Amino acid sequence: MPRQVPTFSLYGETTDEVAEFWVHAESIPSRSRLHNWEIKPHRHDALFQILHIRCGSGEALLDGIWTRLHPRSVVTVPSRADHGFRFSPDVDGSVITFMARRLPVRSAGGPDFRRWLSSPRHIELDGDDPDGVYLAETLSRIEREVSAGPAGTPDLVEAYLASTLILLYRLGGGRQQGSIATRDQARFDRLVSLISDNFRSHRPVEFYAERLGLSSAHLNRIARLVSGKPTSHLIAERIVGEAKRDLVFSNLTVQLVASGLGFDDQAYFTRFFTRQTGMSPRQYRAREMARLTA
Repeated sequence: MPRQVPTFSLYGETTDEVAEFWVHAESIPSRSRLHNWEIKPHRHDALFQILHIRCGSGEALLDGIWTRLHPRSVVTVPSRADHGFRFSPDVDGSVITFMARRLPVRSAGGPDFRRWLSSPRHIELDGDDPDGVYLAETLSRIEREVSAGPAGTPDLVEAYLASTLILLYRLGGGRQQGSIATRDQARFDRLVSLISDNFRSHRPVEFYAERLGLSSAHLNRIARLVSGKPTSHLIAERIVGEAKRDLVFSNLTVQLVASGLGFDDQAYFTRFFTRQTGMSPRQYRAREMARLTA
């Protein structure tokens, strides 16, 4: 009888327990040095992982085969895929883990893309290729944003992840259906930045379109292409994300949270938050505080 491969969560938590904190990043040495530079074969039921080696070397067990990893190697591991790693003691890089159900590009890629993501992949980034350079820097940016904790920007992380997976698909030999043009990706990245700067002012979609020199319809097309969501949803998600952090990580009253997010009327804020999340701000705070103290 074959030896059973253990199934792990990120830290043993259930899906419900990490629903709000859906992405994690850590350096490769931080965990592997504790296990003599070897992560034994295992799988994750609900997690998708991206491993990036900046320097050093290693091996990855993918589909039952050990594959050599060199500097600028990237490995993607979908949920339920058996995998393991061995690293040299001089390795440096990161492991980014996120809930597979939050995969940020379901709508951006066609069925070929989704099939490509459903199997483990190993891609060597070319240091002379602009996309390879961009990917390496983007993975480092994701690590920094996630490591910043509440100070990080979830929408930016999600946009970075979408860019990363689409470009990995392209560089890994996948046949991209309706690939995102570099100009559209740059416009989307600028949109995310503008939303981060202006979401407290409750600017309409037309404001962002004008700042980018686009029509509202064109901006929505780009937003849907990259994220699968219209611009209005991205704005609402940014407001709700900030509200959630204030409710969990501060002692501010709901009225002060609302005021800090540009809502003059607490009742309107409560209706907005409830419409977006399915629960009132007070209910959300009580649920998350119960989880944190459990």
